[in-house]
Amino acid sequence: MLKFRPLLLLFPCLGPAACSLHAKMTSKKSKMSSKSSPFQEWRTLADFGYGFNTAGQMRRMDSDGQLTEEVFQFEVKAGDKAYNQAHYEALGEVITEEVYGLLEKQGKLNRVDIGPADPKSFIFCSRDYQSSEKLLVLIHGSGVVRAGQWARRLIINEDLNKGTMLPFIEHAREKGWGVVVMNTNMNTDTETGMDIPGSDTPEEHADTVWQSVVAKSEAKNIVIIAHSFGGVVAMNLARSFKSDFLSKVSGVFLTDSVHYQLSGDKKVDRKLEKIGKNYVGSDLELGAPVKNMFGGTGGIPRFSAGHEQHEWTSWSAMEEIFKDMEKAGKDTLENTVGDGASSSEPTNQEL
Repeated sequence: MLKFRPLLLLFPCLGPAACSLHAKMTSKKSKMSSKSSPFQEWRTLADFGYGFNTAGQMRRMDSDGQLTEEVFQFEVKAGDKAYNQAHYEALGEVITEEVYGLLEKQGKLNRVDIGPADPKSFIFCSRDYQSSEKLLVLIHGSGVVRAGQWARRLIINEDLNKGTMLPFIEHAREKGWGVVVMNTNMNTDTETGMDIPGSDTPEEHADTVWQSVVAKSEAKNIVIIAHSFGGVVAMNLARSFKSDFLSKVSGVFLTDSVHYQLSGDKKVDRKLEKIGKNYVGSDLELGAPVKNMFGGTGGIPRFSAGHEQHEWTSWSAMEEIFKDMEKAGKDTLENTVGDGASSSEPTNQEL
């Protein structure tokens, strides 16, 4: 008997503008729903009756405030889908703040304001990001996730290691890498709802961070790790900062990226094809080559992430990415600056 596997079809956005608009609308929708939520006064996980245990698993508290083994339950009000969804979204907002705190405490990162004017966005950086010769840049996907998160569902239903960037940050710190964690979905101010200058879209946020933080650092060896829509953001960076990608970027490691094109510059694209890997959802063994979905050739090579589900790919491919990252860190970069443009000036827009 033939065994059929479920098929997931991912349709790319029609272009950068359409992708950015979708990401921005998702961000604003989340913000609007949180403001009208009946849980808007609940500020901590304890307010929701939950906490993280020593294994990083979210568990329910008992009446004495002690953690139990009871896992998250979506349905808190039987039959009321709207209430339960609002509860879930409000819980997610609190988890965002929890992860921000963990980036500072456990990840030993500093919160750094970003933007040319108020209101500002912020990112997280290691204390040595300006002086380190090796720099790791982490970019999450689209939707409700914020800096430090790969997948909210995994944070809630699995544990912090599987759903956050903390293991990547720890590895980078142990191996002597500086770290920059972008916050590409923070496009509106949480208090006023105003658009944030320099972070109006995920791509614009990344350009602002690269120009004001990454390009001004002393890093000669830069690795980017990006998930899902983060791959689109990474390709836009390659388009904006061609000479940096030609002379400084040594690795672009993606997890189930949804990018549909590279930078459009022949030299940069050849570099991306040489130094890049896209670990995609697959039932093949971790690291096994995966053919292009539509049978084409070229582009960033695809490899199995060792897991079929999209949100698991960053966690499941992590150890392989660590090997890639260290190899990139040891490789001698070719000093091939493209057209002589300044590496700190974007070629496609003024910020």
